Amino acid sequence: MNPKKMRNLAGVALVSVALLAACKSAPPATSETEPEPTTQPSVETAPAKPVDDALTSLRDECEALRAKGLKYGIDTFKPEGWGEAEASRNAGLAAYGSDYDASEAAFKDAIDKYNALFEASFTEIAAQLEAELLEARAKAVAAGADSYFPEQFALADEALQAASDARDAGSDEESYAAAQIALMRYRTLILGMDAVALNDDIVRNGFDSVDPDDYASAGTKYEEAAAAYGTADPASFDAATECVAFLRKVSNAGYKVWAADKKGKVDEIRGLCDSIKANRAAADDYAAAAKLASDAEAYGKADDWKSSYDSYTDSEVAFTNVYQNVSLRRNAADLAISAAKNRQAESTELAKQADETVPLPDDAEGYSEEPYVIDESAPGEVSK
Repeated sequence: MNPKKMRNLAGVALVSVALLAACKSAPPATSETEPEPTTQPSVETAPAKPVDDALTSLRDECEALRAKGLKYGIDTFKPEGWGEAEASRNAGLAAYGSDYDASEAAFKDAIDKYNALFEASFTEIAAQLEAELLEARAKAVAAGADSYFPEQFALADEALQAASDARDAGSDEESYAAAQIALMRYRTLILGMDAVALNDDIVRNGFDSVDPDDYASAGTKYEEAAAAYGTADPASFDAATECVAFLRKVSNAGYKVWAADKKGKVDEIRGLCDSIKANRAAADDYAAAAKLASDAEAYGKADDWKSSYDSYTDSEVAFTNVYQNVSLRRNAADLAISAAKNRQAESTELAKQADETVPLPDDAEGYSEEPYVIDESAPGEVSK
């Protein structure tokens, strides 16, 4: 080919490339031949060490210790140390199946931390649990459970003794388990005595007819608690709790009726006090009686109708005392006013009779034409 033509073609090609570059909508210029791909050298990575029985055993041991700690409440008893053990456990689980060595090291560290927590905590936990047991037993005795439920109380004492024996033998877990059973039994007996007291009050007041359905449910739960006691203690405790809840509901419904009736009586006696202006004649006592009525209303709004009834009852008594005291003072004042009027009339009549017999001077002592003025606003006071 002619070299001159080649130069011309090259110039045309350069102009074309410049025009293409200046046009934004045109696709970028590409070479007619694709570059050959570069080959990277292959890097062989060592396969991850597979999970084996040893690592799985560490994981399971860690999980078992964690469950044990949760059972005994060590997570709340020793929160800081528990958090450190949890961090190691979580690291072991995260590396499990991907980094054998890291997972193994984390699980071993978590196991050591959990065991250290147990050693540091069980002595304190045992002391705390013993205090709770003694308190629960004392409350059960104070409620009369040892005499009302003698056989069931003996079973609770047996569990308490078993806990003590296991602790002396160095078996912390057995001691804890027996202590928990004893504690649950004592608390169930306390609930049983609450149920007995509530039931007696309900029957005595006739409240069983106010809410017969819940009263029947309470009886069913009482029987369930009695049947499960000593063999299925958690179920017995739950049933006793429900029994007391039903009985309180029945009692509350009964006292709500009584409170409404008592409120009417309080309003009546308070009206009598207002009729003789007792709020002024006995301001402090009247305010105290009114405060009791206000408290009763507040108890009712809180759905505590026994307290409401009791407060209304106290208010009725207080208003009655106010009315009686102010009435007595008014009666005494009325008598004094009447006596003063009578004495004035008698004195005037005698003076007139004497004046007719022996005329008295106008300024004679003890006699005046002016009438006595009786101040009825101040009981018992007579002025001239």
